[in-house]
Amino acid sequence: TIHPEQRLNIQAVEVLLGVKRSKVYSLIKAGKFPAPERDGPKCSRWRAADVLDYLQSKREPAREAVL
Repeated sequence: TIHPEQRLNIQAVEVLLGVKRSKVYSLIKAGKFPAPERDGPKCSRWRAADVLDYLQSKREPAREAVL
């Protein structure tokens, strides 16, 4: 179980999203996925709540397709 306040490294984000590191960063660049928080000069972590919100938004049907 993932706690919403847990902080996830890139490997955990890759597993949850089912994509590689390069895709995660291309989604960030495109503004489609939240940027990580920096824990140091070489340490990035994502809030689990942000990743779970993203996954939830992908599971919901697009409203435009229904209209």
